[in-house]
Amino acid sequence: MTTEQGPAPPTPPIIAPSRTASTFVHRIVGFGVWFAIGCAPFLGKVRVPGFTAVIEMYPVAMQSWLIPLSGLLMGMLAVIVDYAAERRKTTRAFERRVHRWFVRTVIVFVAAFIALIGVYIFTVTHIEAVGQRVVTGTTVVPSQRPGSECECPPGQDAARCIADITLDPANVRTCFGATRVALATLALALLYLTVTGAFAAAVGIQLVGQRERKQ
Repeated sequence: MTTEQGPAPPTPPIIAPSRTASTFVHRIVGFGVWFAIGCAPFLGKVRVPGFTAVIEMYPVAMQSWLIPLSGLLMGMLAVIVDYAAERRKTTRAFERRVHRWFVRTVIVFVAAFIALIGVYIFTVTHIEAVGQRVVTGTTVVPSQRPGSECECPPGQDAARCIADITLDPANVRTCFGATRVALATLALALLYLTVTGAFAAAVGIQLVGQRERKQ
């Protein structure tokens, strides 16, 4: 092929990556994609008859970004577990260490689980008429600033207020406060990731200990 300026430069050959680079890519795909796909029913991405995932308790708008984040977290935990299993030492001290990790993980899970229930009850409003959930940050309409455009009176039940103002996020933020809604959303997201992450970590630690005892 030629151009007005002369012959085109030759295309450089594509050199195959080293075995290390190839393994690196396969590991990223394996832990980042395959593991997340395997956890899809647990994360709520795949429907299982008779099973309701925790993520389905959350508003649809939150599910769209919480599920991929949780999948990435699960993949990272799988990497950590795999690394720990490869570096395990058949010693009594290692068994005690695994036990401590497991107990601490269970404590984190229980604490986050209880906190999630509490925060969820007081920050998420169920709209039974349409089967939707909305993060309001409170169970009643808070006091409004002078000049507020909220059509709901302070102290009104959150579900009744939303039924009047529709599910428009702008209206919800106007009546319940943008900062309050944002903080509630952040708390719900962090607690969800902590609960699912602690669950996966506990399974991984149990697996490492089980492999150790079989050696």
